[in-house]
Amino acid sequence: MSNNISIGKTTDSFEDLQILSQKEAEKIVKTLDIAEGEKITFGFWTSDFPELICEAVFGKNKESKIEFKLDFEQSTL
Repeated sequence: MSNNISIGKTTDSFEDLQILSQKEAEKIVKTLDIAEGEKITFGFWTSDFPELICEAVFGKNKESKIEFKLDFEQSTL
């Protein structure tokens, strides 16, 4: 399952886009209901021209708490 989120602009600094991505992922965590072992991936894209900022992968940890990892390696900026 893959979802796309539009945030920021290509003219924003990469550091600002990283901060926006972190804040958006923290909001998403509160809305997800994930089964044990399930992973949900979101692509975070700039809203003015679609450039990939990062991928966010959400899943449950051993304490059944939802956590996420932001992967900026795939960025097209």
